[in-house]
Amino acid sequence: MGEATLERGPLISIGMPVFNAAGSLRAAVSSILQQDFADWELLLIDDGSTDDTLELARSFDDARIRVLADGKNRGLAARLNEAVVQSRGEFFARMDGDDIAFPDRLSAQLAYLRAHPEVDLAGGWALVFDSSLGLRGKRTTPESHEAICAAPWSGFPILHPAYMARTDWFRRHPYDEHLPKAQDQALLAAGCTGSRYANVQQVVLAYREDAPSLAKLWASRRCMLRGLLRAYLSQGHPGWAVRAVAAQGVRMLADLVATLLPLRRTQLKMRSGEASPADQQNWQQLLDSVDTVGRSHD
Repeated sequence: MGEATLERGPLISIGMPVFNAAGSLRAAVSSILQQDFADWELLLIDDGSTDDTLELARSFDDARIRVLADGKNRGLAARLNEAVVQSRGEFFARMDGDDIAFPDRLSAQLAYLRAHPEVDLAGGWALVFDSSLGLRGKRTTPESHEAICAAPWSGFPILHPAYMARTDWFRRHPYDEHLPKAQDQALLAAGCTGSRYANVQQVVLAYREDAPSLAKLWASRRCMLRGLLRAYLSQGHPGWAVRAVAAQGVRMLADLVATLLPLRRTQLKMRSGEASPADQQNWQQLLDSVDTVGRSHD
């Protein structure tokens, strides 16, 4: 008798933890269904939603979509680690349930990682939109590891929902489940001295961003600081740790001033560049395409 043949898994696993995302999940999943690269699995992990998110997740009729739910609310970091453990792909991609992927997101990042085997994790550019679906700008980020890590005490310019890396890298670098926010920056800080990062120099994602309250923003700043301090002190970089404290303190002061004046919308706008007429056209085409795909699966 010949040896049993093991079924090959998909090349890319996409981890999408969701919590009360019923209003945006259809567009997010539709954008995965219309990818020009088909060898993927989507891990939809419900984090104890109290709306119709789980019902909607189970409504998609595609064998590549796996829905996981245990009824508990464990937080984003725990669910991301769960997605990595459950993934069967050689590569693992992040995706949020309120963002929208461009049709060539997976193929573009996969091609980049294959062409640059020295790169462990790649992000990409994004168009930024708000909950009203209005386009607010374009987020461009540097390509090289050196530019991304030029000021590690201030953080790393890679958008979290655009992460893609070999699955083994995520298994060696799990998310810190003690941090309710800013887990992405803590992850990059922990791996920055022994890994190489990059950003694909094209728009791969439409990233939803609304102005958070000052309390939520400061909570995120504090979590980021905790993650950076833990990483840099364990790595023997006390100077980086001191600079991280100063950097987050300055940012928290700027947040307070922007809230009091008020200049919060201006503050958010400054984080992104202007969207061109071509960007506006691409955004509208993306919205139309995910709406069409979504209606075809109703």
